[in-house]
Amino acid sequence: MSLLIRDGRILCAHTATDRKADLRVQDGHITDIADRLEPSAGENVVSAAGRIVAPGLIDMHVHLRDPGQTHKEDVESGTRAAASGGFVAVACMANTAPTLDDPKWIAHVLTEAETKGSARVHPIGSITLGLEGREPSPYEALHAVGAVGFSDDGKSTMDDDIMRSVLRYGARHDAPVFVHCEDPDIAGDGVMHEGDVSTALELPGIPPEAEERIIVRDCVLAEETGGHVHIQHVTTRRGVEIIRAAKGGGAPVTAEGCPHHFTLTHEAVRQHGADAKMNPPLRTEDDVRGIIEGLADGTLDAIATDHAPHSAEEKGQGMRTAPFGITGSELCVPLTWTSLVRPGHLSDADAVRKLTTVPSEILRLPAPRIEVGGPADITVIDPAMRIRVTVDHLHSKSHNTPFLGTSLTGWPVLTICGGRETFRRRSHA
Repeated sequence: MSLLIRDGRILCAHTATDRKADLRVQDGHITDIADRLEPSAGENVVSAAGRIVAPGLIDMHVHLRDPGQTHKEDVESGTRAAASGGFVAVACMANTAPTLDDPKWIAHVLTEAETKGSARVHPIGSITLGLEGREPSPYEALHAVGAVGFSDDGKSTMDDDIMRSVLRYGARHDAPVFVHCEDPDIAGDGVMHEGDVSTALELPGIPPEAEERIIVRDCVLAEETGGHVHIQHVTTRRGVEIIRAAKGGGAPVTAEGCPHHFTLTHEAVRQHGADAKMNPPLRTEDDVRGIIEGLADGTLDAIATDHAPHSAEEKGQGMRTAPFGITGSELCVPLTWTSLVRPGHLSDADAVRKLTTVPSEILRLPAPRIEVGGPADITVIDPAMRIRVTVDHLHSKSHNTPFLGTSLTGWPVLTICGGRETFRRRSHA
């Protein structure tokens, strides 16, 4: 493909670039950047006037449900959804069926991505066999075949000795450990945030302390072992404060915020039911402000989706029995621009950095960059495009999201992965 992207605002943290310029892509690489480039014969020309030309976005937290749960999602459909959201790479979690606790399943995911994917896939191996918390997974074998880190996402690894072992392995081999923070003894059978809404709906709640207690534990273990802990989907103001203090003390800790946690409160359960059921849950307005403040001041390093597809039948079981999770790949960028950039909490450059450079650093991937000779991994974002979300804008197998019908501003319009166009937005409606 030969492609000329004209008149875009190039935003790249790695090269400290913020300029209006033309950019040419040929043979999988960026071959020229200049104030003005003339199209060659037969070249595909795309106008990016008023748009941001960013390095390809990286989502460090998705669930592709492959192997074993492909009625919800698979590598092909999940990476298609990611590409439509502007992502050129995703890190997929280990809570599949069977679990990614065996090198053959890591290899399976990589092969599926190579043959069918619209984005690169970086598997995360499990911390424990079967995510059961009792026996460590074979870290070295998983790492050797392509796992970029380790996580029992969906569960906290409650055995301190196992957590120390994986963190020490990570410290020796430069591999991050991704942690879902929840004490099951405190969370009990809760299905949403414990508060006035859960009381009114007569639903069992999950107290903030369930999350915060494990955040404390994992920050302490990170400092003790020197292993890199990455705290996933933080939801509480106090959780942000704990992380801020740990980082201030030198603990090797990073953390992420998810769009649903900086846009919605537990009130959404009244309207959307199980499509607003997630773990950790939506919390209070003050917690939402705390997440936004954490993203703004850098306590929360990255933005990630926690894309968690489920079938309509599963979500239709109601709040008490439906699985946790919502889809997120397609709507992350417009939710970020609508809720963080346009109100002034983050600049365009800050948002791009939290979706590119920071995830790559945490995952130990090559830095996303827009420079001559570099790979053609590019996301073009229209910060003014406004769209009312319908199922036509969702490319996952599953549509379990509370954002249907919501008007959002700031959408990816073109995704290029390795010089290949993997998504182009055809309609503004």
